[in-house]
Amino acid sequence: MRLKRLALTLLLIALMTGSCCTGCWNRREPELLGIVLAVGFDYDQERGLYQVFAQLANPIALGGAGGDGGGGGGAGGKKPFWTVDAKGRTPFEAIRNLIEVSSRELFWAHCRVVLFSENLARRGLKDIFDLFERERQFRLIVKPVVIDGDLRQIMEADFPLEETGGRGMDRFIVTTRFERGIFPERNLNELLVVLSQPGQEMLAGRLEVLESEKKSGEKGGEAGIAPPARIGGSALFRGDRMVGWANARQTQGWAFATGRAFRSNFVIESPATGSNVNIEVHSHKAKMSLSGDDKNWKIKMEVKLYGRVTEFDGHEILSDESELTRSLERRAATTARNRIEDILSRAQELKSDIFGFGNLIYRKNPRLWEKIGPRWDEEIFPRLKIDLKVNFVILRAGLIKDPL
Repeated sequence: MRLKRLALTLLLIALMTGSCCTGCWNRREPELLGIVLAVGFDYDQERGLYQVFAQLANPIALGGAGGDGGGGGGAGGKKPFWTVDAKGRTPFEAIRNLIEVSSRELFWAHCRVVLFSENLARRGLKDIFDLFERERQFRLIVKPVVIDGDLRQIMEADFPLEETGGRGMDRFIVTTRFERGIFPERNLNELLVVLSQPGQEMLAGRLEVLESEKKSGEKGGEAGIAPPARIGGSALFRGDRMVGWANARQTQGWAFATGRAFRSNFVIESPATGSNVNIEVHSHKAKMSLSGDDKNWKIKMEVKLYGRVTEFDGHEILSDESELTRSLERRAATTARNRIEDILSRAQELKSDIFGFGNLIYRKNPRLWEKIGPRWDEEIFPRLKIDLKVNFVILRAGLIKDPL
């Protein structure tokens, strides 16, 4: 009798436990999803509509199914990605209208980059930012880029060495940031943080679309394809609106001044023979400080760069303590200083405090900011004088000191 009661009790517990488990009530099978690799936004001025471009991975081509047995490349000559577009009165409505042209439900969590046309960036990005913050599928780690040229062309472009355009743009950005320092690789979350803080403006990377030209070999076959875009430079903002461009060297100066440079290089002239010397920067330190009182204050910026000689055309020996090495350090520091001053002048011209000098005052001296904050963008920042100090240290001259 006791065994029957125990068995009945266990059965009732099992039934009650099972009824409390919801299971996969809203599951979505992977084969029914369209994986979005990159997304681009534009604005149709004439019709007053947002336009969205989505680049989708083509699983048939990427998987190699139905191919010639090579195991790498598309199946049946199909492209490994597909670009679709739609329009709407709001960015979200435009995204929902993509369903009309796609046989699969779009999945946005794997999106790598978000592109903005220059037209839309100058109009304002607040609606796009609001969408990315509210919608649960979007990731704020996407890399934002302002496009100089035809947005559709870059969304449909092939990148050599990469399977899809979205992956190509993502790796293009990362490689350029770590090797050259001419592109401000920042994720969308960083831009939103900057936008939410007083006394600081956004700086986003620039991607210039190039005309596609095929190069033919001697036998008439296709020998190569020109790169679809040139990366380098940046877009300066005031609030959520773009106000102008900065070139690659100016952007490198911003990276030096804000501590966001990795490896970068420039060429200087040897004081001994006039030959070219290539210097590579591989680490640096940068800091800003505020001193003085409410009536007499100043901002000081200190930048210290460390590098090495990667190419030297002269015949002298580059020892650590030689006067030639000290002279090269001074010339390298002058080159870096010129690039910092160049981007500072450009930012003041556009009244865009991309360095965050105003935010430094806001954090360090709130009372002073209360007095000058309302006049910062229009009156104070464009005329601001910065006490800038730049030092350069050559740590080594490569693997040799005495050239052949």
